[in-house]
Amino acid sequence: METQALESPHVGLREWLLEDHRRLETVLDRVLRAFEANDRQRIQSLWTELDAALTAHLDAEDRELLPVLGRTHDREARSLIEEHRHIRTRLIELAAAVDLHAIRVEMVRRFIDELRAHARHEDRVAYRWAQEHLDDEQSRPLLEAIKSIVLRKERGAAR
Repeated sequence: METQALESPHVGLREWLLEDHRRLETVLDRVLRAFEANDRQRIQSLWTELDAALTAHLDAEDRELLPVLGRTHDREARSLIEEHRHIRTRLIELAAAVDLHAIRVEMVRRFIDELRAHARHEDRVAYRWAQEHLDDEQSRPLLEAIKSIVLRKERGAAR
């Protein structure tokens, strides 16, 4: 998976997180195409890639961004944490269906729709808040911690 844009030191927190969403969208598109083509071998490898990338993204936000948001907007932070929990549960359910060859393209499309709705919610609630309320001194270490988690977990999963 291409991480060059995500390693750039010249992007802000919101920009970086949105770029990571675009990167996840690319993987989702590839997953959907594999399902539409009924390419079982590609489905398995792409699902593994999606699982690693999405889990790393969620873990980074849960560990770094949402606690900061929760200091002033507890309800919003808890809402996003619950959405992350739901996404992780869906990933596990769908991974089992992939392993059993019981997953259908409609299930994948619904999951993608859920992820897109969550991404829009995250941007509205957390990313814009961070952009508007955190100065560079606050957001830079937060961004570096998030980048470190995402890139480290993905590199570990690629091995």
